[in-house]
Amino acid sequence: MALEAPGRRWPWLSLAEGPKRSNLKAELEKEMEMAPVNVQKIQDANQSQPLLQEMNDLLNSVQTRAFELFEGRGGSAGNDVGDWLQAEREVFQVPNMELAETEGEFQLQLALPGFDAKDIRVAALAQAVIVEGEAAHQHQHSNGTVHLCEFGERRVFRLVPLPKPVNVDHVSATLDKGLLEIRAAKAEQRKGKKAAA
Repeated sequence: MALEAPGRRWPWLSLAEGPKRSNLKAELEKEMEMAPVNVQKIQDANQSQPLLQEMNDLLNSVQTRAFELFEGRGGSAGNDVGDWLQAEREVFQVPNMELAETEGEFQLQLALPGFDAKDIRVAALAQAVIVEGEAAHQHQHSNGTVHLCEFGERRVFRLVPLPKPVNVDHVSATLDKGLLEIRAAKAEQRKGKKAAA
């Protein structure tokens, strides 16, 4: 069987050849690049005050909603944890994640489908990484009527304690196809005095 030229058997393939193909390829590669995510590097306790206040406000929202759920079921004891977990699910989502360790760094991956890099905040502390994000759905169809839409505002939050301290100046984050990747270089261990046996 003789091989045919792509344009004869599949006419559309020949359209993708030539100068337009290289432009298309460049555009696709650009879209597939990982988007950098800004990382707030927190060196000391004074820098973390605004972040801690935001965390406190978020937990107060959960507490308020948990109490509303408690009151809504008649104030009977016995489902306190269930009320709290339900309130957390309503106030924010906890993204699935993986934490891996290599010789020199920690690598975190968090699932954030539907989020853009601009929607995500990452804060690096010596002992933890905090990820939060907010995304809202907006209708982009100018013609036609939307009869049902289950998309809405989404908020994610995750505090990831790290097994060892990291150098916050060497923490980076990128978002690629809904997967947030964070790389955190371990802090150099200072050799101290050995404990007496």
